Amino acid sequence: MGGIIVETEAYFEEGDEACHTFSRPSARTFVREGRAGTSYVYLNYGMYWLVNVLVKGTEGNGFVLLRALDPRWGVASMQERRGRERLVDLCSGPGKLSMALDMDERHHGIPLAGHFEASEDSLEVETGPRIGISRATSFPWRFTAAGSPHISGTRREAT
Repeated sequence: MGGIIVETEAYFEEGDEACHTFSRPSARTFVREGRAGTSYVYLNYGMYWLVNVLVKGTEGNGFVLLRALDPRWGVASMQERRGRERLVDLCSGPGKLSMALDMDERHHGIPLAGHFEASEDSLEVETGPRIGISRATSFPWRFTAAGSPHISGTRREAT
């Protein structure tokens, strides 16, 4: 199963109140000891598994939350898992994405190298404030594929 990632959000290790490292010592340990490209998977609101990728760089470290996917491969399996037919209903949010791809706590801490590949699709990327959080909402660290009907939040009609 897979597709094109069309929406992500970035979370910075230092000074970002919305990042797990701000209030969770275990997240700080994960960043300190983990390798870039490792999955950070957690249960949100006791209901939805959310998948992040640990990033490290000269400017700092943090997480990138996978928020939405344009489903391309294994669509029938995703539809069965989600109980939905329309493509825009399969992975248009981080919880939906995890359900469609059958990702949960089993995937926490695994290296994601080899699970991603560059797309030949040319995407125009738009930035804006993160959504679905209550703190540090003004950071323009939400990245979406311009015009994609598969992003979370505002619904766009598509099949």
